[in-house]
Amino acid sequence: MYNANEKCPYCGSFRNVIGFQDGYGSVQADKALTLKSQRLYHVFCLDCGTLIRSFVRNPERLVLNK
Repeated sequence: MYNANEKCPYCGSFRNVIGFQDGYGSVQADKALTLKSQRLYHVFCLDCGTLIRSFVRNPERLVLNK
């Protein structure tokens, strides 16, 4: 998936792509036995390979309700 909104801080290119980690590479709240986890997305520059940023799409899902 292309994402032309992110400028690479290293080379200045707007040519980048979004990839993701899932499964054991997913993000979850820092609490034991929580089943709420999120895919971790990464924006990479296609020209120099720099990792521009990492994010989760729905960070509010990581909050544990009491």
